[in-house]
Amino acid sequence: MSRILSLLLLFMTAASLLAAQTPDMEEIYDRAKKHLIHLIDIDTSAPEPNETAAVRYIYKELNKHHIDWDFLSPRKGSANLLARIEGTDKQAKPLLLISHLDTQAAGEGWTYPPFKATLEDGRIYGLGSTDAKNYTAMHLALFTYIKDKATPPQRDILFLVTSGEEAGSNTGLKWLGETQWDKINAGYALNEGGGIIKDAPQGKTLLFAEAGTKMYMDIKVTASGEAGHSSLPVPDNAVYRLSQALARLPQFNPPARLTPVTLEFFRRISPLQDEDGQTTIRLLLSDDPHAQQMAADIMAQDPFLRTQLKDTVNPITISSGTDTGAAAAEASAIINVRLLPGTDPDAFFEQLRTFLADEDKLSLEILERPQLPFPEPMNGSDDLFAALAQTASRMWPGAVTVPGMSPASGDGEFLRRLGVITYGLGPAMNSQGPAASAHAPDEYISENDYKEQIAFFTAVVYNFALGQDITAPSDTAPSPMPN
Repeated sequence: MSRILSLLLLFMTAASLLAAQTPDMEEIYDRAKKHLIHLIDIDTSAPEPNETAAVRYIYKELNKHHIDWDFLSPRKGSANLLARIEGTDKQAKPLLLISHLDTQAAGEGWTYPPFKATLEDGRIYGLGSTDAKNYTAMHLALFTYIKDKATPPQRDILFLVTSGEEAGSNTGLKWLGETQWDKINAGYALNEGGGIIKDAPQGKTLLFAEAGTKMYMDIKVTASGEAGHSSLPVPDNAVYRLSQALARLPQFNPPARLTPVTLEFFRRISPLQDEDGQTTIRLLLSDDPHAQQMAADIMAQDPFLRTQLKDTVNPITISSGTDTGAAAAEASAIINVRLLPGTDPDAFFEQLRTFLADEDKLSLEILERPQLPFPEPMNGSDDLFAALAQTASRMWPGAVTVPGMSPASGDGEFLRRLGVITYGLGPAMNSQGPAASAHAPDEYISENDYKEQIAFFTAVVYNFALGQDITAPSDTAPSPMPN
């Protein structure tokens, strides 16, 4: 009888331990949704984002869960916050959960209030709902849940919210890396970027893990013309000249180039393609330069694949005189350039200048250039990527995980400069690339997509930092602990 009782007690203890280790995803989602609504309601938009109010909301939440935190600020209004849950293995490198609090300015065209969360038709509307307050809310919810209800993690888990990411991170991660890194010193990081592609070929789920980014550069194009009274139009108008130059940019076609991360990206997605797609990728990966360029030009008709293969230009702002009574002597535009890692910015600038050389009275100058040397992207051979791939394949049997390059810039660049193994994970995206919602009017995130993002992210963190596979409850053995 005592043996039966002992076995029963052992079974009950094991069941209780398993229940304690298996997170309540509904509770985590409810926490994240609440935080997202509150954070959207706090205006942290450019050009002068004031993140202090958002940090105040976050540290009050941390106080409720008895979590210590550090307020790190380089100047009034700019705020970063760092918190830590200590792990049991001090030899294991910490995992950093990072997101930024600032957003782009709310442009024209909004039908929902950008600074007031609106829930409608299964969506959460508001500025920052996908870039990147959804990440902050998710990290905060998971971080406090682990502190409250999970077993102690094996490695330290760091929670960091940063300032000024949309403006170059001079008050955020760039400043933190230069002056406060001894307080952080993470070995691995999960950041924004990437996403889950559910409409991939052959019905597979594709996890796009951001392993690197393109380089950011701004070029100013200025056209000169004849100034004069607006009632006396002349052909030599600066706006005409600028418009003619900009109208030519769609024909600017830099040669394609495969970087190590894009090479791996196309290798991994090739088996998912139909026969035509596999043939095109085979030509792209061949040793024949002519075949490579031909395949790249075909693939570059897809906007997202173009970003993976080519340097790109995109006119962003146009300016001229402000007096409607006079034609200005100059008109200018800023062209945003995204360069593949390894491109020489000065050589590219000369290539663009040569392309526009036959335009009269036109000058070009670099306003912002990439900081070189640019950090190497992740190659998918590390322990964190292995955890991403393992978790994805358990959540979506047959899922394919690929390291990819984000067209956009962000804090991942600075983390990789600091030697941190960094991947970006995001919510659902379509096979043509990231959702168009970010930086656009009526930015939103689907509640279903957000739930899926949180479920996957939670499983990754439990796998990598706690050594627990919550996607397969029957397997309770802890995972081996990478450094």
